[in-house]
Amino acid sequence: MNTDSVYRSCEMSMAGIPLCADLIVLPICDFDVILGMDWLSVHRARMDCYHKTVDFCLPDGTTFQFKGDKGFSTPIISFIRASRYLEKGCEGYLAYVIDRRKEKGLRLEEIPVVYEFPDVFPNDLRSLPPKRSMEFVIDLIPGTAHISKSPYRMAPAELRELKLQLQDLIDKGFVRPSVSP
Repeated sequence: MNTDSVYRSCEMSMAGIPLCADLIVLPICDFDVILGMDWLSVHRARMDCYHKTVDFCLPDGTTFQFKGDKGFSTPIISFIRASRYLEKGCEGYLAYVIDRRKEKGLRLEEIPVVYEFPDVFPNDLRSLPPKRSMEFVIDLIPGTAHISKSPYRMAPAELRELKLQLQDLIDKGFVRPSVSP
């Protein structure tokens, strides 16, 4: 993870008390601010994980307590316990959850190796790679048998996406018959 953005002496409020911190910008979506050990030790933070509290003693002698948001947690049970409940006649529901949010990914130009060799990493492949001095092959051990195994089960949306991608590869000529014995 690379960053080159630092914001010095950013003012923030914790439990209604204004505090300052130097903040480094990181591409992390789940957290607003992460306060490190250096900042916590300057503010003499003492954590109580069981009660979800942090006691602070500021350099000027001011003390205060920050109490974490308990919120509510979704109860999670093991497969064995769920099986026992189902055997006893309890109803169970299975959900296949897909996160549809698009996370901001790196642009092609932001990856150093890709930036150095743009002809090797184009945005869209139009044909097979050019002939190289060394041809890529997978040497098979003589006498080995083909592995014939059905693919794992997929959700309907995953299966549709796989079919679309395979059809795209077939149309572009990237998929070709196996030359395995």
